[in-house]
Order: sequence, then C-alpha cells, then structure tokens
Amino acid sequence: MFKTLRRQRRLRDTQAESLRLRQQILSAQLTLEAIKTRRSGVGNAKPHDIVVSLTTFDKRIGNVYLTIESLMQQSLKPDRIVLCVSEADVTESNLPEILHLQKSRGLEVLFCERDLGPYKKFFHTFQKYPDSLIITADDDLMYPFDFVDMLYRAWLARPDVIHAHRAHRMLCDATGGVLPYKSWEKSTDLAEPSALVFPTGNGGVLYFPGAFDEEVLNEQQFMALCPASDDIWLKAMSLKNGTLCQRIQDPREFGTRFVVIPESQTHALKRSNKSKVDGNDDKLKAVLDAYELWPRLTQRP
Repeated sequence: MFKTLRRQRRLRDTQAESLRLRQQILSAQLTLEAIKTRRSGVGNAKPHDIVVSLTTFDKRIGNVYLTIESLMQQSLKPDRIVLCVSEADVTESNLPEILHLQKSRGLEVLFCERDLGPYKKFFHTFQKYPDSLIITADDDLMYPFDFVDMLYRAWLARPDVIHAHRAHRMLCDATGGVLPYKSWEKSTDLAEPSALVFPTGNGGVLYFPGAFDEEVLNEQQFMALCPASDDIWLKAMSLKNGTLCQRIQDPREFGTRFVVIPESQTHALKRSNKSKVDGNDDKLKAVLDAYELWPRLTQRP
C-alpha cells in the first residue's frame, strides 16, 4: 500500500512539474509575440462577425496580455477582441504598455463607468455589437490555437444552440428541483443539446444574436439576484428564451490545452461561489424562482 501511495505521489509531482514547465514556456512564447510582432491579431474572411469579449481588474491587469495574445494567435482570428475594464481600476493613462502594443494590433479596450464585476465581459459588448457572434473568455487562461475555430464550427452545425468548450450537467431530484452544485456532473460529456447543460465561462462560450431573453441586460436584476455569478445569469436568460446549450465534443485533455496563467488564481471567485451561503446554489434558486424557470429544465431538443 505504501509503495502505491508513493507512486501516486510521484506521479502527481511529475504532472505538477510538467504543468509548471508548460505554463512557463507558453508564457514566454506569448510574451515574445506580444512584444515583437506587429501583425494584426484580428480579422477573418468568414461571413459572420466574431467578437471575443473578456474583462479583468487591477490585480490581473499586468498579466491579461497573455490571454489576449493567445486570442490573437488563433487559427481563426476574431474580428474584434474587446477588453472591458472598470475606470475605478484602470484608465488609459495607467494601461500597461504591452496592452498599448496590442491595441495597435486590434485590441479594443472599453473603460466602464460602473464596475459590474464579471458581468462586464458581456454587458457592454452585447450592447455595442448586438448583431455579432460573441465569445466570452476569462482572463486567467491562455487559450489553444483552435479555441475560436471550434466554437464557430460547432455553431455553424447547430446555429440555434449555445456552444461551450466546458460545461457541467445540472442534476435534478425526483420533484424537479436542482440538486446542490457540488453534486452536478462536472465537465460533462453529454453530447446532445440540453436545458441541463450549464456552460462554464472559463472554457469560452459562443452566444449568437437572439440567444437570450431581452431581460439579459437588466442590470438591476442580475446585480440583486446573483452578483458576481454571470454564468448563472446567462444560463437563466437562455432558459427563459428557450435556448438549449451544448458542450463541444473534444477528446483532448482540457487542462493541458487551456493553460492557467501562473499566479492568476490568487484572486478568484471559485471559493465564494462554492460556499453554502450566498454561493451558486442560493443564486441559482433566486434566479429560477424570480422568473419561474423551473419547468424549463425539462425542455427537450
């Protein structure tokens, strides 16, 4: 037994060291590209306008260029990359120089008067580009080269469905109530579109015009019902509109392709969202109750 435990510990250590090396190598490559290249990081020949939108805050502003550069190195480039920041955190005058370099290659920075937390990643972009395909991304990952391409091809195949690289499957009890978040089927392999597929923003999600109920931009409601939980709000607004969600089927290991930026998890929402009080369970219930969405969970394709 002790030999087995030692082998397992060595394997974990080896895997952790491999991940650290991958983080360092990829960070160095993206940094070099961000500093040296003058090629545009946006623009494609596809018939649809594609916007990638993300947000960040002051404690991550120094490293967000890594996420942005990974988006600029896509095999299918988006037409726009929009970074939404709060004016209370970041202004034009204190924007890191490396982001100015990326602005010259197509990055668009929106300075927002009100700090809506993670809601900034979609709220302003949805309003500015209502007729575009909008892909939301997180600021703590370096994305693989086919991140945009896979989402776009999945949407072309099913243009009435919201597509995500990563999603959970919500589980319900016998009465139709949603079981606690911790019991959901994480990183589900469910292949077909479903009302129970819950996209997780960190893997990237593609939203199409008309995917949501118009209530999606009701700032007063989302800040009151589920503050700091944009994934829950967007899921609820897709349910309200009758739009199903689907996870992209990809046999490759998510964790080795979507690489976490070193030290980015020092400041994260995961712990508070999983807490019992005011966590995901309470916020999801609040939104489903407010809009009477429980019957929508049984919706079929």
